[in-house]
Amino acid sequence: MAKKPKQPEPDMIISSDKPDDYIVQKNSTITMYPEPTTNQLFPTPVVFSKLPRKYTDEEVAFVQKCANNVTKNTGNTTSVDRYVLNDPALSGLRSFVQFYINHYMTSIEAPYNPVEAYVTQSWLNYTQPGEFHHKHEHPNSYLSGVLYINADPQKDKIYFYKNGYKRISLPTNNFNQFNSESWWFTVGTCDLVLFPSYLTHMVEQTESKDTRISLSFNTFLKGYIGEENSLTSLHTGEPVDTAQYRKFEMDKPRDGAGGSVY
Repeated sequence: MAKKPKQPEPDMIISSDKPDDYIVQKNSTITMYPEPTTNQLFPTPVVFSKLPRKYTDEEVAFVQKCANNVTKNTGNTTSVDRYVLNDPALSGLRSFVQFYINHYMTSIEAPYNPVEAYVTQSWLNYTQPGEFHHKHEHPNSYLSGVLYINADPQKDKIYFYKNGYKRISLPTNNFNQFNSESWWFTVGTCDLVLFPSYLTHMVEQTESKDTRISLSFNTFLKGYIGEENSLTSLHTGEPVDTAQYRKFEMDKPRDGAGGSVY
């Protein structure tokens, strides 16, 4: 009978006085290895902020009025009004939301040419005790968001899901942002969450005794999208003079800090 090949002895990690180092013992040899650095490459941005005030009486009255005119959704109900941020009663909330949409565009997307995102549709969600908000994405939108009108941070969460096929599935006993198929965040009243519209998300069945109310919205882009030389040019919104941008495109940055062949 053939003998089984001898398995290599595993390295034994011993605690170190230095928090950034590993001491590894293999047989009688002891080696100190530095702590590795893990980089998050091409991460998905999910932005959080908070309305720095309470909702006004006018805003609350508008939300309560919309609750009397709703339509059935999968798991909860939504307002019949699908453009709530266009109402003067919510003008302050629209300005707040638009500020962070602009911040997302300038700090994360950082477009080379003039491009801005603007709110298209916006609506209210009412989730009664025991109801939920089904898993979904937002087609025909660039950036989506949720502003929580009433939510309990001790019980309410928003779940996000990784998209795409997973070639190899390895069960884990230590979930992190690299090996997880889903990730949740707690949410409370006045919290704002912004995320790419393609990102799958849902809200589980509410355990709160109060109705969870949220204001959701979609956005789209207008301005000078893409570039002439790469044949990706697209102009939306107000007419633009493409000639004023064309001369700058050869100098456009091609890559991030790490660099790669373009």
